[in-house]
Amino acid sequence: MARYLGQSWTKRELRRYLSDPAQLAGITPALLTDGKAEGVRTLNVRTGSGLEFTVLPGRAMDVPQCWYNGVALHFASATGITHPGYYEEPGLRWLRTFFGGLLATCGITYSGAPSVDQGESFGLHGRIGNAGAENVAVSEEWEGDEYLLSVRGRMREASVMGENLTLTRSITTRLGAKSFRLEDVIENRGFEPQPLMMLYHFNFGFPLLSEDATVVAPITATEPRDPQAAADNGVEECLGFLPPTAGYKEKVFFHTLAADGSGRTFVALVNRNPGGKPLGIVLRYRKSQLPQLTEWKMMGEGCYVVGLEPGTVNPIGRAAARERGMLPMIEPQQRYPVEVDFEVLDSDEELQQIEAEAKELR
Repeated sequence: MARYLGQSWTKRELRRYLSDPAQLAGITPALLTDGKAEGVRTLNVRTGSGLEFTVLPGRAMDVPQCWYNGVALHFASATGITHPGYYEEPGLRWLRTFFGGLLATCGITYSGAPSVDQGESFGLHGRIGNAGAENVAVSEEWEGDEYLLSVRGRMREASVMGENLTLTRSITTRLGAKSFRLEDVIENRGFEPQPLMMLYHFNFGFPLLSEDATVVAPITATEPRDPQAAADNGVEECLGFLPPTAGYKEKVFFHTLAADGSGRTFVALVNRNPGGKPLGIVLRYRKSQLPQLTEWKMMGEGCYVVGLEPGTVNPIGRAAARERGMLPMIEPQQRYPVEVDFEVLDSDEELQQIEAEAKELR
């Protein structure tokens, strides 16, 4: 049954009050028409629980914005949403079109630091996040007594005489939900093995992120990316946060997580007092699909964000991953599924439960 206004409803019970379910929940398409965002398609999703988020078919079906009861959960960068025509690949220029967002997808065949691998140069975090989706589909349908909302699209990463991969993404939720499920299928449509360097760059900002916030996960080991991350008790303090700090330099950590008996694990960000009410988010996924977790911590003034980033490999760059024997591959004609569940936590009880779950798994 559908959950709405704190109670359960059958389809018939709700329909008696409604001419159109869009009065409560739905998906609204739009086209951005201003500045560097001009021409980018959007799908604005409302579940009726207070959860609202935007999906960008024009940018890899990523999620730039997400609110819960009017409170922002995402980090919005200084670039704003940009059209993929502004994408600059070399070096760190990916940052010029990095809107931050709740989710910015990195991959498919490379993510992480710029590198030169087997004579080919790769910029930061790959091309797929600037790929437009094709075969975009939107669905708003009753299934029994549940009103289901879904969007779907397919992106390509391909080159003549080179790789031929696709990423097909579905995002589903329902009336009354404070969650959504992301389901990806990465397919190698070519006839040569290709690197599989997927990074799910989830980014959280103020007010969910503050000096009162904490990362909660079944962490069994943590490795700093470099001496900068290790300095000033970085590893010991990586799960907590400072107020905005002048001159702060980013710190990156690689976490090893435990999983439950079914192979599932999670990472959460919780804050007991953003405006006097408890608030948190949790990402749940299968460790076999996304075995690595990266934390990107940036506590700067005007750039205040934490990235919690499950991935197929640590984002150290393709050349370094190959040299260390860590480079995952996708075989010809292989399909690689990934599922990530995103959920909002909005009570002390839910925050306590997620902390207890992390402790138990550790």
